[in-house]
Amino acid sequence: MIERTKKLTIIGVFSAMATVLMLIEIPIPQLAGFKYDPSDIAALLVGFMLGPIPGVLTVLIKDLLYFAIRGTDVVGIFMNAAAGSLLVGFSAWFYSRKKTKARAIASLSIASIVMMAGMDILNMLVYPPYLKVSYMFVLKNYLWIITLFNMLKATVDGFVTFLIYKKTSNFFKLETWETNREWRKNEK
Repeated sequence: MIERTKKLTIIGVFSAMATVLMLIEIPIPQLAGFKYDPSDIAALLVGFMLGPIPGVLTVLIKDLLYFAIRGTDVVGIFMNAAAGSLLVGFSAWFYSRKKTKARAIASLSIASIVMMAGMDILNMLVYPPYLKVSYMFVLKNYLWIITLFNMLKATVDGFVTFLIYKKTSNFFKLETWETNREWRKNEK
């Protein structure tokens, strides 16, 4: 029972944290109209700790909460959810097969490429009809910017996740919770 409760608690805490982080929008002057937010770092941490499904669930909850707070463009939220799900889902799945530092680096690197390629395809399908422009216009004028932005976002998110994952995961280990529970029981 505590295992399920612990997982739900971690997903809830990190979804809330991701939503707050999503509110921090850092404009990128070289890429007009694009803003970086560090929210996928929280989802990557969940994915690495609990697996790909809880990680992707964290991305989806974060985007739904952000949409409820800001009421922004549905297409933008959908694209953010797709990018986060690709990055978090794939990296967590690959990392969960063998949890080593080398595997973490490889999973974040490969997932970044998968996310960039997936988002290039999705952007080519979604944005021409949404912006009411030709596919060639998006391909010539925007696709390279979108790819560059996704590369930047995945690199920063992956690097920060790699730096803080071990300390974060150690805090949330079940043994730590069980030990604290037993300690409190014995204290009474």
